Amino acid sequence: MNLDRESLDFDIVLIGAGPANLALALHLQRLIESHNSNEKTTLEPAIAILEKGGYCGAHLLSGAILDPAILETFMPDFRQRGCPIEAVIEKESVWFLTPRKKFTIPYLPEPFKNKGNLLISLSRFGGWLRDEAEAAGITVLDNTAAAKPVIEHGRLTAIITDDKAVNREGRPKPGFEPGIRLNARAFVIGEGARGSIFKSLDSTFGLQPAETVQTYETGVKEVWRIPAGRINPGTIHHTFGYPLQPSVYGGGWIYALSDTELSLGFVSAAEPDNPNVDPHLNLQRFKEHPLLRSLIEGGTMLEYGAKAITSGGYHAMPELSGPGFLLTGESAGMLNMQRLKGIHLAIESGVMAAETLFQSLVDNDFSNRALSKYRDRFEGSSARKELFKARHYRNAFNQGLYSGLMNAGIQLKLPGLNLAAATTANEKHLVPGRKEYSAFLNSKASFKPDQSITFSKSSDLFSSGTRHEEDQPCHLIIAKEKIDEICSKRCATEFGNPCQHFCPAGVYEIDLHAIPILKLNPSNCLHCKTCDIADPYGIITWTPPEGGGGPAYTLS
Repeated sequence: MNLDRESLDFDIVLIGAGPANLALALHLQRLIESHNSNEKTTLEPAIAILEKGGYCGAHLLSGAILDPAILETFMPDFRQRGCPIEAVIEKESVWFLTPRKKFTIPYLPEPFKNKGNLLISLSRFGGWLRDEAEAAGITVLDNTAAAKPVIEHGRLTAIITDDKAVNREGRPKPGFEPGIRLNARAFVIGEGARGSIFKSLDSTFGLQPAETVQTYETGVKEVWRIPAGRINPGTIHHTFGYPLQPSVYGGGWIYALSDTELSLGFVSAAEPDNPNVDPHLNLQRFKEHPLLRSLIEGGTMLEYGAKAITSGGYHAMPELSGPGFLLTGESAGMLNMQRLKGIHLAIESGVMAAETLFQSLVDNDFSNRALSKYRDRFEGSSARKELFKARHYRNAFNQGLYSGLMNAGIQLKLPGLNLAAATTANEKHLVPGRKEYSAFLNSKASFKPDQSITFSKSSDLFSSGTRHEEDQPCHLIIAKEKIDEICSKRCATEFGNPCQHFCPAGVYEIDLHAIPILKLNPSNCLHCKTCDIADPYGIITWTPPEGGGGPAYTLS
């Protein structure tokens, strides 16, 4: 549709209301207030935050462990301000699981230690930061998706927001509202892992390093209410081994948010070279372990969700700035898989971006050179030091669990040594017709959810609160000819149509006897973007649906 769009002018527009951009907005507001109270020339920039969820926190999901060091610098009185801390970590362990037993790792290396760190719900935490931002006078526009970037004269100059009330065929419905063009001097992209605006900017400006491919995992999570007396608040356990095959990277977590509330989750590799992985099934099998069953039996599952995790580390980080924009949080690759943490790095990235933008406001200079000072700040930061130290951790597991454990262990003793430097991602995928693929299918077929400990994808999906307007254009873009050429022929033969497995929400259904063989259920989408990542042919493009749709997390 060719539309006459309303156009609004801002100085700075932040895309995504996660911890990175909310921290940025708060820190920038304080810098501006301090400047205005001490200088004759005042700053009064127009700033807005866009959030595609129905509210801030609706699409935020993590375990989650928060290293409080950055909060103690960024907001020293965070406890007095009501920061929603579920528990302080008092006890921790790492377990290797077999199908029936556990083996405790006797010594925890320093990067794995968490005592004194905080257990939080990222959804609640995001809601609290939003309240702080709005109290400081910052405009947060929820239910608003950034649909399309506008590149003019080699620079990001505007964002087009989502059109409202458009039907499946792309025609206006009653109540139709065209998206708005938001112009700004600078944009901050904080969409989380594999965001659609980031992908578009990467395609235009080549942000990802050519020599290092970014890697991702899929995390799935359930929050449980359990009978009291089974686990102490602040107890955490991380696991590896069962139910994964040694060739697949991943592991589980158990976090006691209180004596009756438990965060359970499982991380599985999302790899286009090895896409026949079912993250949802891995979590269900994880809960079948006697250890997990003893914790949650008789309890109630309260909430389910999923998200992609940026895991490539320091060497896979994109350029942190470009013409007219900065990247923050996971959009900037700021997550440490060795420590299984990223919230503190996201906040630190927001603080550094705020200081960069503040200087641009003072100098009235938003040139590429001025915005690149963000990278200079990062290079001198504790975030850079932490990420650089763990730079080889994830690719140590490219050849499987056991060689990965050996390589990762050696790296702890000899930081910088990369025994996996010459390796690539594990290319041994499950091939239809071979026994490994048959075993995978047999394992799926044998899974019978009992609806008390284990659940089907549809049952879990209901607990995510996911809602979308049904009559809207499909936000999962797959060309019809690709369905005919790839899905029906090549993918069926070479990979067995893994989209029906790797999606944790049942969006993709395959019927080999139907034409076309692929049926989409876009209203199921959890916005995790696993499909965009793990599709071995790269023919699936995830784009944001109408703003306000998607999951409605409150506990995750």
